[in-house]
Amino acid sequence: MDFQAANEGFMKRHRTIIMESRFDRPPEEIWSIFGDTERLNQAVGTPFAPYTAEDVLQADGSVIRHAHSRVGPFTFRWREGFGEWVEYRHVRQERLFDSGPIRELNFDVRLSPDGIGTHVRYEFFVRWSSVVGDILVLAGFAEKATKPVVETLERLVAESVENKESDGKKTLPMAPEAQSGDIIVRIADAVAKIDKSDYGHGLASRLATYLATANPLDLRRVRPLELAADWGEPPEQLIEVCVAAHAAGLLSMRWEIMCPRCRGGKSSTDVLSDLEREVHCDACNIDYERDFTNNVELVFSPEPWLRKLPSGDFCMMGAATTPHVKVQCDVEPGGIRNEEALLPPGRYRIRTLDAGGSSEIDFDGDAFPEVVVQDTTVEPGPPSAAGQIVMRNQDDKRRTVVVESTIWSDIALTGPKVIAAQAFRDLCPEQLLRPGDDVAIGRVAILFSDLKGSTALYEEIGDSRAYVLVREHFEFINARVRRWHGAVVKTIGDAVMASFPESVDGLSAALEIQADVAAFNAGREDAGIELKIGLHEGHCIAVTTDGVLDYFGTSINLAARLQGQSRGGEIVLSETMIKDPSVVRLLGDRMPDRESVMLSGFAVPMNCYRITEQTRPEVYAGRSCHS
Repeated sequence: MDFQAANEGFMKRHRTIIMESRFDRPPEEIWSIFGDTERLNQAVGTPFAPYTAEDVLQADGSVIRHAHSRVGPFTFRWREGFGEWVEYRHVRQERLFDSGPIRELNFDVRLSPDGIGTHVRYEFFVRWSSVVGDILVLAGFAEKATKPVVETLERLVAESVENKESDGKKTLPMAPEAQSGDIIVRIADAVAKIDKSDYGHGLASRLATYLATANPLDLRRVRPLELAADWGEPPEQLIEVCVAAHAAGLLSMRWEIMCPRCRGGKSSTDVLSDLEREVHCDACNIDYERDFTNNVELVFSPEPWLRKLPSGDFCMMGAATTPHVKVQCDVEPGGIRNEEALLPPGRYRIRTLDAGGSSEIDFDGDAFPEVVVQDTTVEPGPPSAAGQIVMRNQDDKRRTVVVESTIWSDIALTGPKVIAAQAFRDLCPEQLLRPGDDVAIGRVAILFSDLKGSTALYEEIGDSRAYVLVREHFEFINARVRRWHGAVVKTIGDAVMASFPESVDGLSAALEIQADVAAFNAGREDAGIELKIGLHEGHCIAVTTDGVLDYFGTSINLAARLQGQSRGGEIVLSETMIKDPSVVRLLGDRMPDRESVMLSGFAVPMNCYRITEQTRPEVYAGRSCHS
C-alpha cells in the first residue's frame, strides 16, 4: 500500500489523501468486493453506520437523500449521495454533513488493468469548517479514517482468494452467534420436519447453518434463486426448501413490489392478500402499479427467534445493491463525461436517476451509443469509441446517467414462479389473493389431463375400486408434474389441471406421463387408465376460487378444449406451444402435423398438433432424449 496526502489545501480546510495498491487478480474478479460499499462500511465499522435515511422530493422534481445516525450521545445528519460507479472500473460515494466540524467526505476508487492484475488508486477527500476540524485533521483524523478502508479492502480480497468456495460476491461466513439450548432444539426440530417433507432435498441442515453463520446483510433478503446459483443446486430445490423452512418456522416470507426504475422493494407485506395495487418510490419520485409478472418478488429472512438482524443501512444504494446497473455517473450541466466501460452484448436501458424518460438499446458488443440527456428525454446518440461510454448532458442541471441491463430478474423469485411451485401450494394455503382481486400472469403453460371412458370404467369396476384408481392416478401425474417443475393447480372429478413456468417443461411432463401409463397399468386387477392430455401456453390471470389460487382466462379454456380433442394416449398442443423454440428442439424430427379444429366457445377454427404414441419422442430417467 502506497500512501500520500496533498497538504496544500490545509489553509482552505480541505485535504485529499491518495493511496495505491496492486492485486494479482484482474478487475473482473475483485470488482464485487470494491463495488459492495454496504459490506465495506460494515466491515470497516464506520462510525456513521448503520444509519437511517429519507428521500425528500425537491421543487424541481429531483430527490435528495437525508440521512442521520447516532454516534454515542451525538446525532449526525448529512446528505447521502446516490453513488457513482462503472462496473469493473470505478466507484465513488460522497456525504455532505449539515453540521459538525467535518462538512464533506468523499471516497473515490479507480481500478485499472495491470498485466494480469489490477492497479487500484484510492482518493479520499475531506473538508472541514472550524477550529475543531483543524484539530481533528492535525491529530490525524483523515489518515485514521481512510487507512482502515484500504486495509479492509486488501483483507477482503486476500480472504476471497483463500476461500476457494467464494466467488467474491460476499465476505466469508461469520462466526455462529451464541445460541441457547432452546434455540438449538428448535432448529433441530425444524430441520427434521423439513427433511421428512417432500421438499427438503437434503438441504435443510445446510440452510440452517447458512442462517446461523451468514453475514446479516445477506439475510435481509434471502433469495432462493441466488442461493441456488451460489450453492450449485437446482433452483426448484432451493425454492422448495425455503418454502418448507417457512412452514417449519425457520424463515419468514414477504412479498415486495419492486420499483421498475431502481428495482428497490418499496412496498412489502407478509400476506399475498394485502398486496397493494399502486406504489410510490420516493427515490425515483414515480408512482407505479403492481405487476405480478415483473415486479412482485417473494423474499425470505430468518425468524427473529433464530437470528436478530440489525436495523438501519450501511449503504442504501451501490453497485452490489443494484447489480443490474452497470454505469451510474453524474454529468454536469452542458457537460460531457467519457468513461471506460466493459459492457457485454445484450439489451440495456438508459435513463437518469430522477424521474424522466428512458430508452432501450440492443448492444452488439462493439460500440455503445452515446447517452444524450435533454429535459425529460434520454436518447441514444452516435457510437462511442469501442470500450468507452460517452454521456452528454444537454440539460441546465446536473443529471445522473444510468445504464442498466434489462436482464435483472435472474435472481428474483417473481409472483408467477412462486404460485407455479407445488411446495408453495401445499405448504402455504393461507397465501391467497383477497376476494375480487386478480393478478396478471405474463405467460404460463397449462396442462389438462382426463381419463378416457371414465363413466364406463366406473360401471365396470364399481365406485370403490374406481375411487382408488383415480387417487393413485392423481399421485402418478403429480409426481411427474413435480419432476418437471410444475404444480397441480386442482383436480376436477378425475381430471387434472397443472401449470408450468415453461412450455418445454409442460410438454416433457406430458410425454413422460403418457410413456409411463403402461407401467402404471401393469399387473393391476382393474382396467387401468388411458389418458387424454391437452397443452397450451398463454396469458391469464390468477384468482382465488374455492380457497385455492387458480388461473382464469381464455388460455385456460383453450388448454381444456385441446384436452377434449385427444382420443386417448395422445397429447394435443396449441400452435403457441409448437412455436416455442425449446419445444421444437424437444420434438426434434417428430414434429406433428397441423390440424384445424373447431373448439367449443371459440368462434373460428384453431390450429392444433397431435402427438400420438407413434410420433412421441422417447423419454428416460425423467429427461427427454432431445433436452
